[in-house]
Amino acid sequence: MRQDIETVVFDLDGTVYQNTVFHRDYLHFLVEGTGYEGWEEQLVQLTEEVYAGRRLQMNCFYRLERLACETPQALFDALEQCLCPPLSYRQALETPQVLYLGDAWAVVILIGEALGLLMGRRGEEVFQRTRRKMELDGIEGCPALAEEIRRLSERCCVVLLSNSYRHTVEEFLKQLGMDRIFPVLCCSANKPADMITTLMRTVPGAVLRPQSVISIGDNAFNDLMPIAELGGKTVWLNPYPGIRRAKCDTELRTLPELCTYLAGL
Repeated sequence: MRQDIETVVFDLDGTVYQNTVFHRDYLHFLVEGTGYEGWEEQLVQLTEEVYAGRRLQMNCFYRLERLACETPQALFDALEQCLCPPLSYRQALETPQVLYLGDAWAVVILIGEALGLLMGRRGEEVFQRTRRKMELDGIEGCPALAEEIRRLSERCCVVLLSNSYRHTVEEFLKQLGMDRIFPVLCCSANKPADMITTLMRTVPGAVLRPQSVISIGDNAFNDLMPIAELGGKTVWLNPYPGIRRAKCDTELRTLPELCTYLAGL
């Protein structure tokens, strides 16, 4: 057991559950009722090419630009040109209109921004419709992971830190069978910019002793870099073996692997 660990911070999406097909619904809702409806199938295929490591570059920053393109292929060719030079964590926080392709959600958001389909309230509407569809389809939990987190909370401060609204987080946790698992629940956390502030307010000792903190998440910019900047430890959940690697202390692919890791803490 690692006796130096006092606080373990979990992300929600892609971390305590994994869904690698939600992008199909997101892209459907994204183009529905627009002039891009005929693009849906190709957008799904090209997005899956990104997840396979064959288009764009995951774990890099891209400029958010409105792109006027005639076809999905032309759109992705133009997106390739939006790749930013390498940015440090601090530089990225101070650079407007950039997006880190750190997880599957970021890819579909990049597409939506490029097509100009996330203006006003539409972006939130597409997101919420996708969330509701995920809830209706049912979210498969991992009982073994729930048990390991419960055991972990007996000897560490365990925190769930999510950018989603509390209602969404609570509903997802209920479906996952984890509604009573996390002792500390922080929602609308505005990661990464406010991650440390939120953690300081919730668990003051974690920031004072960063070497005793582990952050576990699937988006390196949102979940890992703020803690790494402090001197804490990081665990990256990555179900896409072909993509560009993110900097982390430990890389895991599946929830069973995460269970084994937590059991060893």
